[in-house]
Amino acid sequence: MGVLVADGMQGARGGLLGKISEDPASQQIPVEISLEIIRLFSEGLYQSPHKAIEELVSNSFDAGAKSARIITPRSKSEDSESADSLWVIDDGSGMDEEGFARLWRVAESTKASDPTVRGRKPIGQFGIGKLAAYVLAWRLTHISKVDGDYYYASMDFRKVEGKRQNDPNAGPVSLELHIIDEEEAKSLLEEVQARDPKSWDLLFGSKAAKSWTAAALSDFKTLFEKFKPGILSWVMRTGLPLASDFKIFLNGEELRSAKEDATVLAEFKIGGADDKSAKKLEIETTPTGIVIPGIEGEITGGATLYEKALVTGKSLQYGRSNGFFVRVRGRVINLEDELFGLETLNLAVWSRFKMEVNADGLRTHLLSSREGVRDSFALEKLRDYLRAKFNEARVVYTAENKEKLVGFDLKLLLKKGSPSIVADPLVAAIQHAVAQAQQPSHYITAPTHLDGDERAEWLEEFSRDVMEQPFLDVQVKDMGPYDRLAEYDARTRILYINQQHPFIAKIMAHSKNQTPATLFATSEVLTDAFLREGGIPAEVTAEVFALRDRALRQIAGDYGPDAAEVLRHLSVADQDKDALERAVGQAFLVLGFQYERRGGNKGGADGILDARLGRGENKLEDFRIVYDAKTTAGSSIPVDKVHFDALWDFMHEEAADFGFFIGKKFDGQDKDDSSVNRRTALGRVDRPMTVMLTEHLRRLVELHYQFGVTLNQIRELFTSALTVKEVGHWLDNLEAEFRGSQPPVPLKKLLRGIEREKGDTKSQPNIYAVRATDPRLRSYEPGKLIAALQAVQTIVGSRWLEVNQASGDVRMSHTADSIIAEVDRRLQDDLGLPAVPEEPES
Repeated sequence: MGVLVADGMQGARGGLLGKISEDPASQQIPVEISLEIIRLFSEGLYQSPHKAIEELVSNSFDAGAKSARIITPRSKSEDSESADSLWVIDDGSGMDEEGFARLWRVAESTKASDPTVRGRKPIGQFGIGKLAAYVLAWRLTHISKVDGDYYYASMDFRKVEGKRQNDPNAGPVSLELHIIDEEEAKSLLEEVQARDPKSWDLLFGSKAAKSWTAAALSDFKTLFEKFKPGILSWVMRTGLPLASDFKIFLNGEELRSAKEDATVLAEFKIGGADDKSAKKLEIETTPTGIVIPGIEGEITGGATLYEKALVTGKSLQYGRSNGFFVRVRGRVINLEDELFGLETLNLAVWSRFKMEVNADGLRTHLLSSREGVRDSFALEKLRDYLRAKFNEARVVYTAENKEKLVGFDLKLLLKKGSPSIVADPLVAAIQHAVAQAQQPSHYITAPTHLDGDERAEWLEEFSRDVMEQPFLDVQVKDMGPYDRLAEYDARTRILYINQQHPFIAKIMAHSKNQTPATLFATSEVLTDAFLREGGIPAEVTAEVFALRDRALRQIAGDYGPDAAEVLRHLSVADQDKDALERAVGQAFLVLGFQYERRGGNKGGADGILDARLGRGENKLEDFRIVYDAKTTAGSSIPVDKVHFDALWDFMHEEAADFGFFIGKKFDGQDKDDSSVNRRTALGRVDRPMTVMLTEHLRRLVELHYQFGVTLNQIRELFTSALTVKEVGHWLDNLEAEFRGSQPPVPLKKLLRGIEREKGDTKSQPNIYAVRATDPRLRSYEPGKLIAALQAVQTIVGSRWLEVNQASGDVRMSHTADSIIAEVDRRLQDDLGLPAVPEEPES
């Protein structure tokens, strides 16, 4: 054991430095500090004393501590003879001999590769955080307890000053590691006892932590004159998440997250008589919680919706503030899974939403890692409940922010003018449409299948209401990137704005709120109504607005996947990477996917494709694909341009199910032993990725136009076919199935059935309903019929026909015969494909 004695001049000053041992240490730790590290600090890596202290707290977090306690030096007015140190004390994993050696391996941090400490991923990456102390003080001392043993080492940074000289023969600085007993540790930490008794209890009390570390800064430099406890408090508070298993104390006072000062929009209690979500899901409630069979005991807690997002700022380094926090006996079991197994939720609301769930009964459902739970019916019921509580918050958020987002109140706007200026053209357009049993125009939708008295009664009611308030509501929603930019529904007097339309999206992206988009959409609808009021035929206005829509898309820089252009782009884009990336995305939009272009930034994929299938019998059927488009100036793409590992990493980063490379031709694609095929084969079991040709995608789109390819069939493509040969065989088999095993979907029969259903004004025409009443249509799977009509929608556009993939609902704006005629014209004239085959009479 080392004997603690005074250290010359430092001993006269008292404090920790007066107690550092001069006895020989039990171990010498070499500390290599390179000139590069010194340069980093001298150039101002840390120019704030508060940031340097924050680095010490980050080390506590990385050690798996539940708390870090900061004790700042007393001012001279409090103790003129003070030689206090600044302490950061934590109850983390502590350091033994090897721990101290690792600590001082400067710029060789093992944090990035080490496993998590106490279930927590480390913040540090470069192993230089402890050297932040170098800019603040000359001395950094660590005292630690592990397995009942006590250790300390003290770094005097004056010893490294000579390292500034480029002396290749200079040896490393030697750091002495001392093994001491408890009494000697108490002596070193003596000033803590008086300044923060609770920290002393953590170190040596009856319920002391089993392991701990105390870091002390002493002998301060000039920079410390800038230190202000109030600023340190602010820095640490803004760095704390709203919900965390890591607490920070400053001079005995717990620091609360600055996010706790945020404005609360609404709170939602779990359980009680007013729990709407529990009632809807038929879950038993108690005054303080809910009860779900299969999960023992009561589930309690609540959710909070905040005005501002919780995911901003530096607090993310210490944990998250939003999402679900599911606790079993006080411990969060889903630190890494903020969604607790649910699908991605509305981002705007999710970033403002926090829900604490206390469910001790889940302990019997925990996996062996205790960081997750086994799937079960009871767990799915709990997830349904959590989703429902989130949706409660979403309703509140939407209502609270509606006026703010839209930017103005149309009702108030119209009060200042003559309602007839707006209402008269709407009434005229809709009266004519209802009388002629046809849709009024491009933007306006009205009930067109009303009979006699019912028609007169509806028109009278609409005319009266629209004179009082033409626009009852404005709603921004996803209508699809190729639908109209707006729709005025005369039945509800709601103006819908399509935020997926490229022109609207561009307006909204460059606006503080949705006022410009709302004003533009309103003017478009009224212009449409004025044209109809002026006696312009509906087919003329439809053509005018179709041309106008194309022009607006070009102004916005988006040309949309016109049926002919998609196939043409796939044929000519092979030598232009940007063009190919876009063409591939457009092709998958045609196939029914959502497309997000990434452009291969930072080594990532070129695009993300999402298939939205909804929930099946037991789970979500949605799937995600990432792709990397390859071009070359040569005849084929060399294998060294096909980065399998990079795409695999991106798949995991984006939680994708499949990945594929696409190009005109790949070196050795037809040879089983070629590099590209061997590389593909190696990943077949654990890293499956597909290599396909642009010609394959063009063929898939053509099959979709002719027959309707379902999203599930496309999933099967990426599940079973990896090499170029396999993709080609898969397409051959699919086409043979389409042409041989079952005749094409009888489109005329299906569309005429939809047209008949439009006569029922009390229900929405639906593919499932039409199929149920027709023996021939019943021989086709519902998904096949939906895919066939989606292919029609792709060819003629949603202005003619719109299909809801999830529900099977259909909005049909023209007759069945006119839609078939338009499909035939587009297939033959624009695409050069066969027309819709004739169907035998039944």
